[in-house]
Amino acid sequence: MAQAAIASEVWDPTLVSRAQRYERDALATLCDRSLAALYRVCLALTENPAEAESLAATALQKGLDGLPNFEGDSPAFHVWLLRHAAGAAARRRPGGEGARGALTRLSNFDYELVALRVLGEIGVDHLAPALNAEPASLRAWLVSALREVDGRSGTGWGHDLRAFDSSVTEVIGGVDPEQVASRASAPQDAEALLRVVASIRDLVGDPIPPSVATRLRTHLLALAAERRALWVYRHHSTATVPGIEKRRYPSRTGTVIALSIAGVLAVLVGAVLAVLSSFANPDSSLYSLKLTGESALVNANLDAVNRAQLQIKLAQTRQREAEDMASRGYGDLTVGAVNSRFTLLRTAGHDLSSVQIHDKRWKAARDRLFKESDVTMTGIERTLRATGQGQSAADVDHLVSAYEGDRKALQAELGPQPAQPTIPAATPPPR
Repeated sequence: MAQAAIASEVWDPTLVSRAQRYERDALATLCDRSLAALYRVCLALTENPAEAESLAATALQKGLDGLPNFEGDSPAFHVWLLRHAAGAAARRRPGGEGARGALTRLSNFDYELVALRVLGEIGVDHLAPALNAEPASLRAWLVSALREVDGRSGTGWGHDLRAFDSSVTEVIGGVDPEQVASRASAPQDAEALLRVVASIRDLVGDPIPPSVATRLRTHLLALAAERRALWVYRHHSTATVPGIEKRRYPSRTGTVIALSIAGVLAVLVGAVLAVLSSFANPDSSLYSLKLTGESALVNANLDAVNRAQLQIKLAQTRQREAEDMASRGYGDLTVGAVNSRFTLLRTAGHDLSSVQIHDKRWKAARDRLFKESDVTMTGIERTLRATGQGQSAADVDHLVSAYEGDRKALQAELGPQPAQPTIPAATPPPR
């Protein structure tokens, strides 16, 4: 028999409310309880582990975005999270052979229903409130969808399908369809439909690798940390010191002290905000704060070589951000990150060209600039096209072409790229 997709033990009733306050332990618990099932559904629908991870990340992101307005308990959140994945897959329609290809013939709703019931192992009673439908209607629609996957037509209306639904649960658990078909008095083609269920269950691949689970969990909690900081800021009033309004600084010394305290507080607040925004991605509300902090660090660095090295490091950060945004289907944000990367590399090159003394430190920075300039955008462009962001992929290619001319000019100005030293040929002995 299949294990229940939603555990029967009593779940903590405060879990969702605490997660809505972005408390780390509550979000981690919700994530851990659903992650294996979420990845199983994504991998079965896409077949490709990289696409499955991207689809699962998208579902987690949408779940986090909609968490403030979510109404329901922990089991409902599990269904809701898997529905995000099934809905995203229904819009992408990853193709394939056999049952996976046959699923693409279904409507978006039927696609979600089959994915959640058969691959997600969610019972009709839990699906009914999530899909806003009566259990009897869902059973009838499931029969119609299974027939369509089998290349036939016909509705499931007019029969009591509760016994058939119980047989579906047994087949999901691994029981042979022929063994349980006799227990379902309706529909007449119950055995054929149960074989379709078994073929869809065959799409389930390997369990989620620990490294993938760690990446998805870490990414979710990092996003939640940003939202936690904003939630605390919005829901807690600023602390005040009683009697502070009575204090005065009429003298010059008092003014200096007040300004010094204000300066220290500004530095502390800036440091806190910098830490909070250091992991912000381009789709985060804190990202502009992150860019402002980076710009301040660059401008405060008076040494041209050190400034160039910092800009090259920031360009590497933009590269990683572009890869992340591309994998999540944010084309415009990907293009912006790539454009920022090339701008940083150009500025680093100009800073290095302004230095007169070319010592070892300068040459190391130059070689690092050349190496970073040689990193291709092919993977990002391929990912954008795979997620339907063709225009963004073309924009990235245009940015690459524009930078290519600047790169050649910088390399000519800064000197040749590093190469292995050549050994001069031996001169023949005098006769």
